[in-house]
Amino acid sequence: MKKANDLYFRQLQALLTDFSFEATKNKTELLKQCSLIKIMSKKCIEQYHNNLLFILSYAQNAEIYLLAHKEMLRITELIQKNVILKDKLTGSGIAGASIQGAYSLTLINWLLKQFSQAVSIHSFDETGTHPKEILKHTLPEAEFEILSNEKLNALKWLGKASGTNNGNKKLLWLIQQINVLKADDLIKDQLFESLKLYVEIKPEEKYFSRSFGTIKTENKYFHSDGLTKRFNEKELINKKLPQEKRLSSIQKEEIIKASRIALCLLNRETDPISYCEELNIKYFELERGLSVALFSIDKERRLPIESYIGFMMFKNGYPMSYGGAWLFGQRSLIGINIFDAFRGGESAIVFAQLLRCYKMEFGANYFEVEPYQFGKNNPEGIQSGAFWFYYRFGFKPCDKKLAELALSEHQKISAAKGYRTSAETLRQFTKSNVFVDFSNNKTIPLNPANLSKFVTTKINNEFNGNRTKARQWCLQKLKQEKIINKIELNNGLNKLCWFFAMCLDWRKISSKEKAILQQLIHTKDKSEFDYVKLLLRFPFEKLLIQ
Repeated sequence: MKKANDLYFRQLQALLTDFSFEATKNKTELLKQCSLIKIMSKKCIEQYHNNLLFILSYAQNAEIYLLAHKEMLRITELIQKNVILKDKLTGSGIAGASIQGAYSLTLINWLLKQFSQAVSIHSFDETGTHPKEILKHTLPEAEFEILSNEKLNALKWLGKASGTNNGNKKLLWLIQQINVLKADDLIKDQLFESLKLYVEIKPEEKYFSRSFGTIKTENKYFHSDGLTKRFNEKELINKKLPQEKRLSSIQKEEIIKASRIALCLLNRETDPISYCEELNIKYFELERGLSVALFSIDKERRLPIESYIGFMMFKNGYPMSYGGAWLFGQRSLIGINIFDAFRGGESAIVFAQLLRCYKMEFGANYFEVEPYQFGKNNPEGIQSGAFWFYYRFGFKPCDKKLAELALSEHQKISAAKGYRTSAETLRQFTKSNVFVDFSNNKTIPLNPANLSKFVTTKINNEFNGNRTKARQWCLQKLKQEKIINKIELNNGLNKLCWFFAMCLDWRKISSKEKAILQQLIHTKDKSEFDYVKLLLRFPFEKLLIQ
């Protein structure tokens, strides 16, 4: 086997996005040459691993795909046999390497259920709450001595309280104690978060990795035609979605598992994926090897009037992009993150497909993007000129002066070859959200944040800030208007009663519209997907108190 030489790896990286006939031949040969090299450099392995992920997702043909797959197996087996190298790759997400991070109580419960022996306590942040301050509510009063011990730090105290120094057993004991606290799940989540606990995961299964954490796909898409960078954005966004794919319970579990693992390996979580309704997901197989899973949050954690629908996008089965949309009628705030290894591919098509999904499945026409996505507190967004990525899809700054500046800059870019917008101007754009309206309406859809502000003002002005009295009034109002027959609380009623009772002008509401309100309360409790669609039928803007 040849000695490590990164020349072939650098040459392969330079050809990743080149799909010419000559590049395809060279890429094939370079993969064969790389396969003869024993890699020992952490930096080289991490870069090569990312390059292999890109090739597996954007392979020109079956031969290149199989060569890349064999290489992924080879380098992960090499890492597995080398303890020193494996330790150096901690946090990389490569198969065999461990990961350390802080996660929600819900996700850790899931990890312990799925991979019980692989997860253990790593450490506590010293700024976190000492576990004895929380566990004093679960331990017997007779153990006052350990509860009052001021000398032990969090980790040592937990060892004494649990009777073990085994990291896995300590974690299991701690989570069990928190699970039996007499508090609702949201309070338990906050208490657990206050501990600032870090866990270590030493995956035993190879699919707990970026290397092999895929979902099954029937057919691989090969990019024999190269990468598509230019296309008709509006045509794709308005294209009818394929029929939602029917999935077995096992297939749904596989998608949830792959999505949670993908985020876990990045030390990230999103509420729809961490707190998704059990097996209640939507899945669409799109063009060019893309597929998307849509997730809704379990009923207790749903937003009060809008709906947070998250997504994980897959490319030939590999998780490659995640984010979500905050939907309210035709309005949607939207966010997308593409994993590093997949950047440089067909990012524009991925975003267009995402807009298509939320537009065609949920009726959203007006989309907003927050400034972080294109540069606020995000130097990479400024460096890459991400603002112009969104501008390409019709997004303009909500601020009129910035919209005029954007138009002026775009004209300069079109007129002068090689002209680049300055970093300072790109930072100016981050002072405003950007929006696009595919319905071409001249009025901006109602922002649910304004309803929330209205509720707070009304509670303070009419109930002197007494939320209990205000809530009782809301329930009585809905009963009086025959929206509810009797006050039988469910999650839908708990969340919506404030908006319906306080924000609507009941003199304008017809019996047909009252029937929709009844359905909305019921549906918000049952299915967030159905609630999003039903909300389109209620004309909120026309029926608000002026």
